[in-house]
Amino acid sequence: MGSVKTGVILKDVSLEVNGGEVLAILGSKGSGKRALLEVISRRAQGPTRGQIILNGAPMSLRLFQQSCGYVTHKCDLLPGLNVEQTLYYAAQLTIGSQVSRYMKRSRVKQVMADLALSQVANRSTDDITQSEYRRLMIGAQLPTWDLDPLNTYLVISILSNHARKYSRAVVLTMEKPRSDVFPFLDRVTYLCLGDVVYTGATRLMLHYFRSIGFPCPELENPLMYYLCLSTVDRRSRERFIESNHQIAALVEKFKLEGGPFRKSAVKHEGHKFDTLPWNRNISVGWDYLKRFKT
Repeated sequence: MGSVKTGVILKDVSLEVNGGEVLAILGSKGSGKRALLEVISRRAQGPTRGQIILNGAPMSLRLFQQSCGYVTHKCDLLPGLNVEQTLYYAAQLTIGSQVSRYMKRSRVKQVMADLALSQVANRSTDDITQSEYRRLMIGAQLPTWDLDPLNTYLVISILSNHARKYSRAVVLTMEKPRSDVFPFLDRVTYLCLGDVVYTGATRLMLHYFRSIGFPCPELENPLMYYLCLSTVDRRSRERFIESNHQIAALVEKFKLEGGPFRKSAVKHEGHKFDTLPWNRNISVGWDYLKRFKT
């Protein structure tokens, strides 16, 4: 038998999210987004070290199952049920006999209202749209890459409103963040090959990167711009080497200077960000490679 190769997938990742906030984990494929969610949800295979704390208590698998929800990209629904029946069945499994049937149905109706599903309550899950399906299965991991722009915006806005209304913490991953979801993301974490390029309040992200010599160009989508900055460029050997060196420098820079941004408080002042330089009609290019300024 051959030897088993091992490697470190996540390296010194430290972040926080509070009730009422939405945290987006951003990165290209292979950056460690899914691995981080697996660790947080206590589903990770293999050795891990460090701590995950929920309300001051170490996160165990049992505590996660009692307090959190986790939805993967592919979720199987029971055939033959409509939307309301599916949610009621889920309530039966999670709440059990601790709550009356009336309270369960009331809770299901509230959930449908929160997720804009009331109008399709009696529709079979086989006949709902892709957006309605995503909203039905919404949870910790939000796969929006195959939704059209309007539905992506709708799902993210619903998550944000739900988090604030019920003081819930929402953690999601994205590969191609649109500019119009920027106001709904309270915190962002940029990963590249398991390293943290930035984690902290979204409203301070522009200030941080500007302070280290990487201001976002006017009319560009800052979420995508800094995602490109955090992605290894594989178009040529020279670009690959240069982008690797740049990202390594960005990672070290954040380790040295990112402390205040990592623990910065999030201010909820509505969905208005005067400093946001975006325009939904502007396409974002991928050629953001430049040498790191020391």
